[in-house]
Formats: sequence, C-alpha cells, structure tokens
Amino acid sequence: MKRFAPIAGWSALASGFCALLFYIVFPQSRAPLYTLAAIFSINAAFFFVADWDSIKRVLSGRAARYGLNSSILAAVFLGILIFVNLISYRHKYRVDMTEKGYYTLSPQTQKIVGSLPREVKMTAFFQTDSPNKTDFQHLADGYVELTDKIKLEFVDPDKNPAIAKRYGVTTYGTVVLESGKQESKVSHATEENLTNGILKAIDDERKTIYFLDGHGERGLDNMEKEGYSEVKKSLEKDNFQVKKLLLMQSGEVPKDASLLIVNGPQKPIWDKERAVIQGYLDQGGSVFLLIDPQSDSGMDAFLEKWGIEAGDDMVIDPLSKLFGGDFAAPVISQYPHHAITKDFALATIFPLARSVKAVPAEGVETAELLKTGPNSWGEKDLTSSKVKYDEGVDLKGPVAIAVVATRKIKDAGAASTPAADEKGPEDNASGKNDAAGAGKPRKATLVVVGDSDFASNAYHGFSGNGDFFLNTASFLAQEEKLISIRPRERKTSPVQLTRAEGSLMFILGMIVIPALVIGSGIRVWWRRRAL
Repeated sequence: MKRFAPIAGWSALASGFCALLFYIVFPQSRAPLYTLAAIFSINAAFFFVADWDSIKRVLSGRAARYGLNSSILAAVFLGILIFVNLISYRHKYRVDMTEKGYYTLSPQTQKIVGSLPREVKMTAFFQTDSPNKTDFQHLADGYVELTDKIKLEFVDPDKNPAIAKRYGVTTYGTVVLESGKQESKVSHATEENLTNGILKAIDDERKTIYFLDGHGERGLDNMEKEGYSEVKKSLEKDNFQVKKLLLMQSGEVPKDASLLIVNGPQKPIWDKERAVIQGYLDQGGSVFLLIDPQSDSGMDAFLEKWGIEAGDDMVIDPLSKLFGGDFAAPVISQYPHHAITKDFALATIFPLARSVKAVPAEGVETAELLKTGPNSWGEKDLTSSKVKYDEGVDLKGPVAIAVVATRKIKDAGAASTPAADEKGPEDNASGKNDAAGAGKPRKATLVVVGDSDFASNAYHGFSGNGDFFLNTASFLAQEEKLISIRPRERKTSPVQLTRAEGSLMFILGMIVIPALVIGSGIRVWWRRRAL
C-alpha cells in the first residue's frame, strides 16, 4: 500500500488545484467542484495513512522546525494585515491624489448628501464584468462615505430581468434612486446627474420659478449667445420648475411661485405690473431683478423704496485686462460675507454692468453683495469713445453692482409699504419666510444686479457666473442646500511632450535603463563564476 502513496499524493495535489480553479473561474458549476473536492479528500487521506512514517520523520526534522517557524511568522504577518484591513474598513478615509480632484465630490454634492432628510436607495443596473461598473463604483463610494443614509445595490439586468422590468430599466448603466414615495432614474451616471437625481428623490414638492415676459427679456428658449436656455436647463437640474409669466395677462403672480425673476427688461415695466410685483413682495415673496446699463426698466422709483439706487452709468475696471477682458467687463474675485457667496472663491465677470448701490430706506435692510476693485469707477459719460475717471462726476470705486434688500412683513395678508413695516431688521442671510399664517413675521427679499449678460448662454459657463446666478436663485427660493459650487465636468489632462522629450523618454526607458540592469546582472554573474 505504501508504494501507491506518491500516486495518491500527486493526485490529491492535482485534484485540489483543479477544484480551486473551478471555484474561481466557474463558481456556479457545483457538481465538478464537489467531485474534485471529494477526490482530493480521499487521496489526501490515503496518502497520510499509507506513508505516515515518512511524514512523521519529515515533520520531526530540522527543515520541518524551520518551516514551522516560517509558517508561524507568516501567520502573524497575515493576522496583522487582516487587523489593519478591519480597522481601515471600519474607519474609511480616502485621499484623492489626482491633479484635478477627479474622485473628490463637489461642495454642493457634499452639502446635499450630508444633510439628507431620509434614506435613499441607489440601485445600479450594470453587467457583472462591465468596466463601467468599476468607474461607477468609485463614484458611488464617495456618496456612501458621506452618509449612512445612502444604500447602494448592484443588479445585473441579464441575471435579474424581473427586477429590471419592475423598475422599467431598458439600458445598461441606469441608476434608480428611491426615497419614500419618490423615484428618479439616471441613465448616464455622472456626479452632476446623480446629485440631481437625489434631489428629485428627496424633494416631495418641486418649487416653481417664474420669469417675467413681455418687456424684451432674454428668452428662456433662446439657444443663441444672448439667450437664457442654459439658465433654464441648470434650474431644472436643481429640480425647479421654470415657467414664463405675462403679468398683463395674468394680473397676479401665481400662488405657487417661489421666486420671480426679471432678467434684463428692455422696455419699461408698466405701473400695474409694478403694483403686482409690490403686492407679491408684500406677501413675503422674493424677486431677482437684473437690469442692464442704458436700458429703461421703469423700476427706479420702485427700487428707491427698497433702499437701492441703480446708476445711469457703466462700470469701468482697468484690472479686467489682466483676465483677458476689456475695461467695461469688471471681474469680481472677492466677495463679502453672505449666504449667497459663502465659501465662494470663483471669479465672476459682468459684461457692461451698471452700478447698483444701497441707499437709506425706512424699514429695509440692504447689503451690497458684489463690488469691483478700488481702481474701477462708474462712468457717467456714455457717449465718449474714450473713457477716463472724472473727479466729482464719475462714481469712484469700489463700485457695487449687486444689492440684496430684505424687509420684514408683519401681516402676510395685508399689503404694506416699506415705511409702514416694522423697522427691526434681521440677519438677511437666513431669508426664511414663515408661512404658518398672518401676523407672524415673514420676509420679503429683493436682489438687484446691474447686468443680465453675465448669466446668458455666452457667459453662463465662465468660472463662477452660473454658480452665482443659481446660488442667488436658490437663496431667494429658500433652497439653502443648493447654495454651493456645482459639480464640474471632469476632463483629462494628458502630458504633452515635445519630439525631443519623447525621444529622450524612449531612449531612457527602452535602452539605457534595461542596458544598466542587464550589465549589472552580467557583472554579478561574471564575478561569481570567477570564485
């Protein structure tokens, strides 16, 4: 029986190796796996029984003792690795070493995900071996690490067609987000789309933003440079409903309005329309007014009651040349402390802006939101081909081009004027309206910017322009969780080499370094041969 022991030993090794291979490559094939495991067990048992004397002699030798010591050291090292792995699993921390922060979520995403009101289930439909699944896993890990309210689950549509059919999923890479009774689908899983999908899943009610129409305002459906189609698209991504409003036809601001935006009127707003806007503010509403230089909006007297003066001038800033612009396109890079611009570090450019400054008004609290540099000024002479600062005539910089005004409303059911309202101002950074009923303090908020070009399609994507507009709209619509820096498009940054640099890299990598390694090996071999 002893002479068959080697055959049994080799058979046990072969069958054990094949069983392991089947388990790794074909985990679903159970019958061959169990058969090979049984052959391994029988042969191993026969080998130990048939050749026990030889095994005992080997185990009691010096080599066995050294091997046992090595095994113990290896086990200790493996235990340390397992312990470190368990600690890292329980205390996760990621470091993004990429140049552009490829795996770092944007501040807006961190703000939204970090303050989720309830649990969100994220079901991702990817094929098991799809490379896109790995990319999505890296992105989703960032969300999961921010909060324990996101539950991630992967489903292979080919292996689970019933689940895919139940969710109505027809394409690979679709992500379904569920929270409460709300559900949203994301077909292209980027950070921006996922964050917007989460917003739709957690918002039980979509707020509505109205854009005033009928006075030559920039068109929401206009896809040309001067249009506002990008603004509309961005607001809808933030889960707002965007609609047009013709006041002369409706006669009132709809009750579902969370914000009224007046974007660059080229013709005067009529008295009846101004009265409707004033009435909307008296009910604790919010208005975002963008007025261009050399345009007659008919809102000057209206704004004075709100402690705002729109100058008949054009802001000139020589430092704008440093940013590649012209003198009449001031660039703002520093911002005062306010909820809209908190932690805002992106530059904004305002082509052809007019001054908008705060002036005293009873019962109104104002704050200048944006100011140009100290070398800028408000040019009064708009007919001259050459501009220069005229002492005593032009407005000396820094020049304010945006003002936020707030007024407390004592009774939401009765119209009032700024002079009749309670004078005690509150912190305008909160911007909260208490809708619990009449008699409780509410706030009317008005933001005026002396330019509407900065948010047009031509400039919406420039640095912080789009973010500033969206932050202001979110602040006025009381969606503070949206006030942050939006996700940016992730772009690759390949290394560009000249022809000489490429040739040098080729020579070093393919000739010099391999030659040094081969030469060192030959030298060692020659020295040992001579011993």
